[in-house]
Amino acid sequence: MSNILIEANNITKVYDPDIFLKRGKNIYALDNVNFVLDEGDFICIMGPSGSGKSTLLNCLSTLDKISSGSIRIMNKDISTLNKNELCQFRYEYLGFVFQDHNLISYLSVFDNIASPAMLAKENPKTLQNRVVEIARDLEIEDLLDKFPNECSGGECQRIAIARALINQPKILVCDEPTGNLDSKNSHKVLKILSHLNQTGTTILLVTHDAMIASYAKTMMYLYDGGIQTVIHKHQDTQIEFFKNINSITTQDSLLKEFSQDVLPENDLQETYEEDAIPAIAIQDTKKEFVSRQSFYIIIDGQPYDKDRERHNTPLHINGTIVRYRNQKNDDIQFDLSSVQEISLNLKARFVNFGLFSQYTFSVLVDLKTAEGTYLWKAKNQDDFINIIQYFHQLQIPIDDPRKIEEAYKKYPKEYERTKYFQRTHKDLIKYGEAESINGVSATKFK
Repeated sequence: MSNILIEANNITKVYDPDIFLKRGKNIYALDNVNFVLDEGDFICIMGPSGSGKSTLLNCLSTLDKISSGSIRIMNKDISTLNKNELCQFRYEYLGFVFQDHNLISYLSVFDNIASPAMLAKENPKTLQNRVVEIARDLEIEDLLDKFPNECSGGECQRIAIARALINQPKILVCDEPTGNLDSKNSHKVLKILSHLNQTGTTILLVTHDAMIASYAKTMMYLYDGGIQTVIHKHQDTQIEFFKNINSITTQDSLLKEFSQDVLPENDLQETYEEDAIPAIAIQDTKKEFVSRQSFYIIIDGQPYDKDRERHNTPLHINGTIVRYRNQKNDDIQFDLSSVQEISLNLKARFVNFGLFSQYTFSVLVDLKTAEGTYLWKAKNQDDFINIIQYFHQLQIPIDDPRKIEEAYKKYPKEYERTKYFQRTHKDLIKYGEAESINGVSATKFK
């Protein structure tokens, strides 16, 4: 059974989409982000103001809708859930801690902690025991009869953590949980979160503070809506991890912001080469075999669509070497000579544009090796025939039961080929089989 709790594939978020191109372009809060959260992870998301940190957190935790891409939580596609199902889903699996503790002023500390479970009509005695146990662990047992205005800021934030834990969530989502706290209380809260992670709670946290991030196992740095750098703690001490994080955040924010005014381009390049800390590759390289990832495939040296590359995860093929970033944003490389067979299939989706609604088709590519099967979804359209022919040149056997290659040769234009696929592969477009997309807002619907 997979231990993946959250899996995001090529997600984008556009606020106020420029549907009629009045502005000439869309502003992406998130642009082609891939993300995986495994059970037991403690991932911290960092980045400068406006980089998309909170937007990413809100999308991953179902509080906001993505514009395109897909998110699965606990192996459920959240786009298929209605509002009531989403509420139930959050209640069962997610706990939230925000910068403002948002405690209810007229309820006692006990009732604030118990409130989520009270709505579910929990057994009173069982609930009381659980509140007391959590309060004892967070050292707020003596505050249960008080009210929020009688507690300090640090105490209120620990009360908010207790409230988030009352339903025993699989994932604890924290957005700047120490933003309103002093240094001493911040460290106390993070020690509590670190202890919770060590005892089995998976944590996803946003912060701007490198010291706070050093309590995590992984730091993910966002810049202009995209993930720029990922580093893992592994066996480093907390102070070593802090130094690595501080170096990354300094390079990716200050140097990028002031490079033109402070450093000549050559000096800036030398600074990066000397000081840059490479992302640490994941230890479990089998992760790329777990689920299907969408790519825009580029054969180096051949023409390609730069716009498609910009808004999709690029996968480069140079000779027989394949290079890309997996959903954990680690660099993956392998040799096509290790591929025993390639299987091609189709995936349909229905794009709702009202009177102009239509089906589109993507090619699923399975590359079977002795280690495992690489699962791709090609975002290429008219140029995919070049990729098939390239595989032939490398003499890799291709299993093509739907005769995709034949369709590309017979119908080189996407519109004609789509009509052909609709006629010949009706099993892909029947109800429940095709993915549904609302083309106006670019969000999925049930």
